[in-house]
Amino acid sequence: MVQYDLRGRGLVSGAILAVVFGIAAVPAQADVSLYDQGGFKIDGAFTGGATGFATSGAQFGAGSWTNNGGAPGRRISGHPAWSEVFLHPELKLSYETEAAGTFYGDVSAQVTATGGDGDPSLISTTYGHPILLGIENLYLGWKSGKLVTGLDENALDLSGGRQSFKVADGFLISNGVTNQGQRGMYWTQSRTAFSQTGIARFGTGPVRGDVFYLQNETANAKMPRGLYDSAKTKVVGGNIEWFETVAAEEGKPAKDGNANFADRKWYVGLTYFNVIDANDNGPFAFGHNDAANSVVTNTLSSNRNGMNVVSAHVGGNMLPFLPDFSLYGNYVIERNAKANHKVSANAWYIEPGYQLSEVAWTPKLSYRYAHFSGDNNANDATKKAYDPFFYNAITRGFGTWFIGEIVGNYVIANSNVNINQLTFSVNPTDTVKLSVLAFNYAYDARTQNAGVRSSDLAREVDFAVEWAITDNLSWSTAFGAAKAGSGYKQNISANSNPAGLPMNSTWLLGETSLVVKF
Repeated sequence: MVQYDLRGRGLVSGAILAVVFGIAAVPAQADVSLYDQGGFKIDGAFTGGATGFATSGAQFGAGSWTNNGGAPGRRISGHPAWSEVFLHPELKLSYETEAAGTFYGDVSAQVTATGGDGDPSLISTTYGHPILLGIENLYLGWKSGKLVTGLDENALDLSGGRQSFKVADGFLISNGVTNQGQRGMYWTQSRTAFSQTGIARFGTGPVRGDVFYLQNETANAKMPRGLYDSAKTKVVGGNIEWFETVAAEEGKPAKDGNANFADRKWYVGLTYFNVIDANDNGPFAFGHNDAANSVVTNTLSSNRNGMNVVSAHVGGNMLPFLPDFSLYGNYVIERNAKANHKVSANAWYIEPGYQLSEVAWTPKLSYRYAHFSGDNNANDATKKAYDPFFYNAITRGFGTWFIGEIVGNYVIANSNVNINQLTFSVNPTDTVKLSVLAFNYAYDARTQNAGVRSSDLAREVDFAVEWAITDNLSWSTAFGAAKAGSGYKQNISANSNPAGLPMNSTWLLGETSLVVKF
């Protein structure tokens, strides 16, 4: 999400209707074999996407702007219409040896373009028809094969370069780039690769882990006035997990829970990383004597340099006597004792769910409470607003980790907010899923933003349909409605309503996505 003053990032009263047509990503399929001889293989893959949006009464009536705050910019539209298009061709190379394991590499590029008015954030992050062609993946690696006696095949996997990397369901680490500015693709989130990585993966039996060096991508993203890219950040850390792999489906290849998150029936893990370097100049600096300190506090990726982050996570179904019960959760602690960089923040969520697998349509009900700390005193020397780091969208379906198709995408940035979420889904067939999601949002620290007297932020309801048409093609659509709470209206009235427009409308959202990959 966009990293900038949250006082300027919000919905203002009005209504929105967005319709999305896209080709984005689908269930993983076998790559196209281009060459296979003597242990040397070249495979090809391609993903393409085209999305279209239409809105009505964007930002609860205030519309979408090129800027806000002290020098209001141009009001783009109260009913933006825009499109997102991306093409992602990929080549994968590998060389399998008898005595030295397997060597592999990957190179891919993306061209992304956003048309029309751009996304309907209060300050639109993708207006102005941005287009960008760039390298997405460019990395080399090695797998140990059967070299390590007493361990599973390919128990050790070393890689480095430009690549994506995710821990668990992506609550903390999933996306190495913010899809905004010149990159566009704000909703689709098609770019995920970190600009530099060094990753050692290991796994044997029920235990797996990662040791990683990551640097996010911040270059070549021309930002609209009033917005900041994430601070350039370098982290070193590790992750260890205890897990169980799901059973193989009849007639299909065995699952690999060590390598693939989706193949884990359940997992319990612990992650730690240290920020060894981060941009701490300009908007990413922090000084409690600065008159603009409240703005700096809300620049979410400020104060990263020197930060220590600890995260414990759990997910899936680990109770054999209750096979329809699932539990997901994560707890993150952020601390920084470095002078002028002090941080004491946290976030967590807990999400129990239950599915009636023997009932027609296999209905499932889940509840999630998510907490992201805010800062009640933006003028002291410690930042308490949670930094969401590298989270991404659609790791476990709608609502993760852009929590809500309206508010989660265009209002909050997973900081200074507490969220109650209720999700109900049914599966009329093996390939169709219908879902209803309800959200209630409240400020964690209402006084983080000047003039806010109420914690009531917003409410939202979403309806979603997901259909796996074929193994290579899937389709989804969603419709949502949101209302601004009194606290959010006070926030926008005091800080971010460029024209003092009324804020009493319902914000409506509709989106549909056609997905293909080969």
